[in-house]
Amino acid sequence: MLEKLLEIFKIFIFYFVEISVLFIAIAFIVALLNQKFSKKMERYLSANSLLSYIKAMFLGALTPFCSCSTIPLLSALLKARVSFGVSVAYLLVSPLVNPIIITMLVISFGLKLSLFYILFIFVFVFIFSLSISKFDSDKFLNKDFIKEKQNTAPKYHNISKQNCCQTKIINFSTQKQSLNSNSQTKSSYKDLFLKVLKDYKKIIPYIVIGMGIGALIHGFVPKEFLQTYLQEFEIFSVVIAAFVGVLLYIRVEAIIPIGLSLMDCGVSLGAVMSFLIAGGGCSLPELILLKRIFKMNFLLIFISCVLFIAIIFGVLIDIGIKWKI
Repeated sequence: MLEKLLEIFKIFIFYFVEISVLFIAIAFIVALLNQKFSKKMERYLSANSLLSYIKAMFLGALTPFCSCSTIPLLSALLKARVSFGVSVAYLLVSPLVNPIIITMLVISFGLKLSLFYILFIFVFVFIFSLSISKFDSDKFLNKDFIKEKQNTAPKYHNISKQNCCQTKIINFSTQKQSLNSNSQTKSSYKDLFLKVLKDYKKIIPYIVIGMGIGALIHGFVPKEFLQTYLQEFEIFSVVIAAFVGVLLYIRVEAIIPIGLSLMDCGVSLGAVMSFLIAGGGCSLPELILLKRIFKMNFLLIFISCVLFIAIIFGVLIDIGIKWKI
């Protein structure tokens, strides 16, 4: 028992350090990008057009984040007034599709399945995010986050026309300011980093609770348990695999090797893919972190969406294998 508790403690420390480092690093990079390219980002994604949804999904596919580390950029997108539906498209795609995952899928399961996986995720996420955009986002966002969003909203000021004298003064002041640009840049970086640390301190309780739950479940749910129950229930194993995947906190890159070992023990490919999608797309630690941004109604919709994607994809895979499609 003592060995098991030590193992759980090690898993907790690993998760806590990993997510803390990822959160601080990603939040700092996002803050820098937001400072320099916020207007470009708004122009790139702010229009509530079909193209914006596709751009957000490709942005998610290019960022190699796990379900928890997508949250800093998601928060930045929402604060930058990017459409709620577009932000949700990024949230769903980011942990499920990225260059690392695709490479591992192709090597492990072949090109055909990998292409079907990408297409299925993109089509379903596009339909879901487009549908949820029809609702008022304030119904889903926490009041505290809405206040943060309003406080960080971009402010625009009218610039009056200057005469030639005023232009000279402005040019002179600009030259003077350029002398101190290096020190101002360093100060700006320091301020941004301190703000990131301040935000990190706010979510430490969420990280501790989330990683603690993840470590406990990870430590007490052995692979043999998954093998036994996923083999026994055949088609229903796809549903069981999806729910087990949501309870665990495992990166998709780590789930793929686990999936291969489960397949060697006789578990169906559909159940493995269901486990992969549910485990990578949603986890208890991620939900606890998302609670800072969203109300419970959206979290329930989000869980249902990920489970639905996982189960339908898994069932389709098993049907395809059965009928040799």
